[in-house]
Amino acid sequence: MYEAYFGLQRRPFAPVPSLEEYFPSTSIETARQTLVRCIQRAEGPALLVGPSGTGKTLLCQAIARHFQNDFNVVMLTSGGLSTRRALFQAILYGLGRPYRGMDEGELRLALADFLTSDKSHPAGMLLLADEAHTLPLRLLDEIRMLTNLVYEGKARTRLVLAGGPALEERFASPKLASFSQRLAARSYLEGFTRSETDNYIREVVVRAGGDGERLFTPDARAAVYQATDGIPRLVNQVCDHALVLAFAAGKPVVERATVEEAWADLQQLPAPWNAEIRGSRPAGGVIEFGGLKDEGPADFAAADFPSSPMEEGSASLGSTDDHSPAAPEPASPGPAQDVPAEEQLDRIQALVGQLEDDFHPAGAIKPEVELVFDEPTSPLNEEFQEEEVISHPASNPPAAVHRTPTEPLAGLRNMRGSARRGAGELSESNPLDSRATVPLPRHLDGAQTSNEPPEIVVEDLGEDFEWVSRRRVQPVRHHEYRQLFTRLRYG
Repeated sequence: MYEAYFGLQRRPFAPVPSLEEYFPSTSIETARQTLVRCIQRAEGPALLVGPSGTGKTLLCQAIARHFQNDFNVVMLTSGGLSTRRALFQAILYGLGRPYRGMDEGELRLALADFLTSDKSHPAGMLLLADEAHTLPLRLLDEIRMLTNLVYEGKARTRLVLAGGPALEERFASPKLASFSQRLAARSYLEGFTRSETDNYIREVVVRAGGDGERLFTPDARAAVYQATDGIPRLVNQVCDHALVLAFAAGKPVVERATVEEAWADLQQLPAPWNAEIRGSRPAGGVIEFGGLKDEGPADFAAADFPSSPMEEGSASLGSTDDHSPAAPEPASPGPAQDVPAEEQLDRIQALVGQLEDDFHPAGAIKPEVELVFDEPTSPLNEEFQEEEVISHPASNPPAAVHRTPTEPLAGLRNMRGSARRGAGELSESNPLDSRATVPLPRHLDGAQTSNEPPEIVVEDLGEDFEWVSRRRVQPVRHHEYRQLFTRLRYG
């Protein structure tokens, strides 16, 4: 469009990254040397971080060209990958291998087989992932596992991840802790400095066949840096649009006013300052869209504040209650410029303080739900019921028979053997002081055939006999223990 008018062979400021426009600024050249060293020495994955428009994609293209004869270079430029299958398909497509009609497992095996059997590039594959900050965490971890593929003692995959500042934040996730430990290099890109911006504009114009010193005036190059802060993408946009405006206006060179107008058009901002409209340029320092002038107290006092509740508060300050002492009303000043700035500030602070005092919340905040927790109980502390003895009727002995009814037997506790099981409950009135007999159970003597129950003779134990007090025996219920342990095990 304007190339012939300015004597250029091609468009100098391209809107897309181009290796012909690579400019070795300090930050980008330092990052390039770090990444090249990391790839050559197989130190591990490398990270390239920079804001938008600082040349991350351009640097990846430069690295791909540098290693195109040593590695199978694959550059992932689409950050919209969301599945492992899509990731493997993109890598196989970059390698020129079949990728259609295969599931995830087949794609993984096909990639591993190619990396371990390819003899044309013994160094393996160089994977450059641009816009890596848009990849999900599971895909980043899948890419990490590609670097674990080792054949004949050498890693088959070299990796460079490029992205915005969000990429470095993602590596703070615990899910990527293993990946973060393996990172061997972190490089950061920044915008051009003022001198680098000036040199970049002149060099790009020279590469396109023009006169770099004459096409953009020194003031125009300074205005480009002032508007873009040295971001390479914005520098290209502003310079290209300034050339279009200069061509439309029939100007042979690009001046500062043209750059200011181009920046305003790109940002959809109000029209910039213009020397032709104002007649003369302000003498003070000039910022992006105009000059700064000192505003004194008079300018502050003369400023018109919009109507707000503060003005109503000022009226209420003047009205006082009949029973309260009236506050001294300040004398109404004359012209606004005669009021000191300190007094204006005090009045504003008083109005703000009154608004804060009058403010009341809409209502008290009360708890919506009351949580009541019962005291924890342990099932092991549960009291057992009284023992209930269940026996076969054939084993139940008959009641005790006393041969001497005048001398009742006391409760006998210390009986031994089978006689203890067959004895019934004895009387507890007095200690045993004479002979007594109790019947034996039938199953003890299988040869017993008479109707009279067998007898057992209990000798007098004497005065030294110690009687055992009656205690309640807690029964052992095995089925309840099994149910309890089952509940404890399965919650």
